[in-house]
Amino acid sequence: MKRALATALVGSVTLAVASPCAAQTSTCYRLGNVASCTVGPGAGDNPAERRYSGFQEVERLRDKNEEREEARQYQGLREEVGALVADGRCADARKTALRAGDFALADRAGSMCEAPARRR
Repeated sequence: MKRALATALVGSVTLAVASPCAAQTSTCYRLGNVASCTVGPGAGDNPAERRYSGFQEVERLRDKNEEREEARQYQGLREEVGALVADGRCADARKTALRAGDFALADRAGSMCEAPARRR
């Protein structure tokens, strides 16, 4: 009786543990005396879900590249306006910033040019 109960108990535990793991894979590694395992989705993943996540990654990278390009263009505009201010061509510096639509930079360029004129 005890043996039958023990066998039934071990069988049900084995079934309960094996069932959820059938669709999952585990990755384990050992570093020194520390072992670590992670459980992730197995080969039974939905192909449409994998494809969609790939599209999301492409979109995220495209957005990141666009942000990087905008920052590079803004830095180029600031360098151009700064060079014009350094040459004393304040009107051209303001016009360049206004053509780019950066009103704050145009105001800064104008205030930088007015400051030396006021000191004289």
